[in-house]
Amino acid sequence: MKKPIWSLVGFTMFSIGILSFILSLVGLKFTLLNFMYNYGMVTVIIQLVLLFGGMIILYVARTTQDEV
Repeated sequence: MKKPIWSLVGFTMFSIGILSFILSLVGLKFTLLNFMYNYGMVTVIIQLVLLFGGMIILYVARTTQDEV
């Protein structure tokens, strides 16, 4: 498994998730995710999945097999 690619994917997911969550708290919309803002509570769930999914992917990508 190529760890730099998964680290980049995890960081991107986390960044998009935290940015969209913070912007939605102040009433703004992140235009990259504009398609999902019409679904109410599902939007918050998707934002949290992006946020925590990115953190989990980053953790797994940065953990070596020796530590497990």
